Amino acid sequence: MQKVDSPKIEDRRIPLTICLVLTVFTLTTIILGFYLKNPLIIIIGIFPAAIYEAIRTEGYYTKAGSIAVMVLVILEILAIKGIIKLNLANLLGQGEVYFSGYFLPLGELTFIFPIVAAIISLVLIRRTYGIYTKWLSVLLLSSSLCLLYLVNKESLFELLRYQRYY
Repeated sequence: MQKVDSPKIEDRRIPLTICLVLTVFTLTTIILGFYLKNPLIIIIGIFPAAIYEAIRTEGYYTKAGSIAVMVLVILEILAIKGIIKLNLANLLGQGEVYFSGYFLPLGELTFIFPIVAAIISLVLIRRTYGIYTKWLSVLLLSSSLCLLYLVNKESLFELLRYQRYY
């Protein structure tokens, strides 16, 4: 019978250290973003975690979800900077859309992108197996919700109230 070695402690220290640093960095940018009322600062904190999540995930669907969150973070930066301006409710002529088991209110992209990133993060929490990828998914989810609160807290509360009835 062949003996299977467990990962060396040194192998586990690197992702642990990276996740700890990313957590401190993200929490710092969230606090600073709320203090200065600047959503771009929160995005700066989300981006490194999104990149590392995309690097760490291995499954086809989890890798696709991680890359989608990373792309959504980039698009959110462009939307907040005003480079991308679009109101999906006006474009589609409807106030809500069904997405991944949720009815989402439509509106400005600065609100829609973090909602989709939060939903994908929830899926990643459920579908990833590693402790570090789950850790990063929780970090992405909490950052997306903080970003939503800062961008449009009334719509966030409406979304949370609205989802309770479905």
